[in-house]
Amino acid sequence: MALSINSNSRGSDVTRLQQALTTRGFNPQGVDGAFGNNTRAAVIAFQRAQGITADGIVGPDTSERLFGSREAKYFDGVSDFEGPNGPSAPGDVQAGRGWGGSEGVADTAKALARSMGIPLTSTKRNLADTHRVGSTTGSDHYTGNTNAYAADFGVSGARGDDLARRIADAYGIPRSNIGTFNRHTITVDGQRYSVQLLWRVSGHYDHVHLGIRRA
Repeated sequence: MALSINSNSRGSDVTRLQQALTTRGFNPQGVDGAFGNNTRAAVIAFQRAQGITADGIVGPDTSERLFGSREAKYFDGVSDFEGPNGPSAPGDVQAGRGWGGSEGVADTAKALARSMGIPLTSTKRNLADTHRVGSTTGSDHYTGNTNAYAADFGVSGARGDDLARRIADAYGIPRSNIGTFNRHTITVDGQRYSVQLLWRVSGHYDHVHLGIRRA
């Protein structure tokens, strides 16, 4: 897909762009996922420093110079956006089945893991199993939370990094949320869901966790 991130863009791709610009010393005056005048000015300054066309549009050349060829392939121009009902999930994310529709929301992550040969290791847990693994009843895994669903994928190292990034991008979760306990709200089929992506944080070094709650 041809990349074109510009003043009409917003979402997780713009968040990653702003983070990369900040790291390289071109301050977009905030990391908010919205491509405003300050972000455009930072892009133009970066492009001029690189000796490439300074048009304020992040095309393939700018993307590769900013992210490097390895990371640029994930920066694909598919962004989440603020619609009339709030943040929306890009791609083929759909709600359905049990747990307030949150089980269906998890299907996209399950499909990504399957395509990489990564197993699904845990979903919902009863009270006994929740206590056994040292979790709490506040977890999206706990069956007592009837409008929540969680999926764990058994993976480690670089493959875990790859899966976490792919899931974040598929759901419009800012990559800055990976490795934090922050939640992100998306809208799927007209219903708002709060999602949490945990990886390389306490208790999550051998699996990627996606938690979903109907808001």
